[in-house]
Amino acid sequence: MLKNFVLAASLIALPASLIGCATPDGGDDDTCADGRCDDVPDSEVPPSPCDGIMVDDSGRGNKKVAGRLNDPVAKLVFRAGDNCPTSFQDVMAKLRETDKEGCPNESDGIQTRVVSETAQASGTPTSYRAVVTRTCGGRATDGIIFSLFGLRAGQTTLPASVEIMGFDDTAGVFNYYETDGQGKVHFFGSSKDMLDGPGQAGVRRCAVCHTGGGLVMKELDTPWLHWEGHENTAGAAELVTANKDLGRKNTGAEFEGVVKQGNTKWNKARLDFVKSGPKAVENLLKPLFCSVEFNLDNGADFASPVAGGPGGSQISGLPFDSLLDPNLKGFGSLPITFADYDAQIKANGQNVEGVTGAIDTIFDYVYLERSHTDTNFVQQLKTAGIIDDDLMKDVLMVDFTRPVFSSDRCSLLSFVPDLAGADLTAGKIRDGLIANLEAEGPAEGSAGAVLLANLKATGDDAAHTAKVDTFTNACKALGSKPLVENALKITSLNRQTARSMQVFEFAATMPSDDLSVDAASRLDPKTCQITNRFVAP
Repeated sequence: MLKNFVLAASLIALPASLIGCATPDGGDDDTCADGRCDDVPDSEVPPSPCDGIMVDDSGRGNKKVAGRLNDPVAKLVFRAGDNCPTSFQDVMAKLRETDKEGCPNESDGIQTRVVSETAQASGTPTSYRAVVTRTCGGRATDGIIFSLFGLRAGQTTLPASVEIMGFDDTAGVFNYYETDGQGKVHFFGSSKDMLDGPGQAGVRRCAVCHTGGGLVMKELDTPWLHWEGHENTAGAAELVTANKDLGRKNTGAEFEGVVKQGNTKWNKARLDFVKSGPKAVENLLKPLFCSVEFNLDNGADFASPVAGGPGGSQISGLPFDSLLDPNLKGFGSLPITFADYDAQIKANGQNVEGVTGAIDTIFDYVYLERSHTDTNFVQQLKTAGIIDDDLMKDVLMVDFTRPVFSSDRCSLLSFVPDLAGADLTAGKIRDGLIANLEAEGPAEGSAGAVLLANLKATGDDAAHTAKVDTFTNACKALGSKPLVENALKITSLNRQTARSMQVFEFAATMPSDDLSVDAASRLDPKTCQITNRFVAP
């Protein structure tokens, strides 16, 4: 669902809850306790023109669905008037009737961001996806979002099938829909439902990618790999100009802010929702221990030749956040020479599938990093007093050279205490972790032993910083060529791991290579050399 700006990873198992209940004219329905219609029978739900047409694939199996929903898509499209649109074109036509405030002309308020893994790299029109929004009536950009697939430059007939997200401001959740172009609309649930993970036979299908429940633009950070921003995409302008339903062209630079804003709002509701559910501490802390979602970043500021060799914005350093959590070491990089990087990717047999002659994307050194939505959620845990900076870093320092895909750190989530309500504090979580780890008796030098020692040594921020500095200094001491060789092995492994996730469905999203790297590989925190075992820092 909305695959062009989402990532998939491990799932959080939580009970689902639907969202606000409202009458067909958009007003609240007082028959729904606390504005929620989870347990209300169909007989008490207001009718809508989409009854019998909208299929409930949230797992609830309701017959009357649209009348339960309170986002702008539901209010303006699926509950309004006397028809139920089942194609992108019909949805846009209905919005022109029901969503006119501030948008008197047919393309007003519509913006499109064109995405392509191949068009920028090849410099020629290829195929695209498009993220389309409509912001009439003073609505935030994340209020209505469409995702279209299989587009070509200049085509004038857009697909009937479209994936849609609508943000319900009253409940703080996104709702997930699809018009299949064959007479049906599918409702896959809300952000809260996505936390349950996908079910069988298409139930909550969007949860395969939206593991954290919100928007995740894979290439979130500047310079927006595969999105427009620093670079124009061949054929993108022609595609948008040819279709009134695409409005005007915008960029990944703009959409980055939309994604961050939308996920910040959802994360606030998510925290309250998870906090009141079962296994609250485990589910609250999962983004800290495990990484639920991921972003792609790169080591360049501007484009370089995809065929390799000098020219353009040549990489001169490996960003710290390609090797470390940004909470442990912020902006900066480890110096390398471009010649060493260029020679190593060629020696590794690196290529970009589907782009003739390309051995790299237009931005050098694409790597996976912890997602903005995960780090934002962790920051909200700190603001709420559920964790503090000391506890956060105690956890992140375990296997800290694997900021993503750390099985060692993630396995320690099972030791969090079962707390609720007023007991959800950093102090009590710390005490509970210490007690559970001591009861287990972790072996010396193991991940559990490192976490236990970190938790017991309160006020150890300077010690953590010293260990991180030991690692980065060891990496620098290797010299450019060995450092590049080691870093690219870890980067290759992370890319390969990510490719097993359904959201990475396009081969050209990241470079491929001929390396075969042990799945347990990581950088030794003391020497910066490759090792396939946990090493205490």
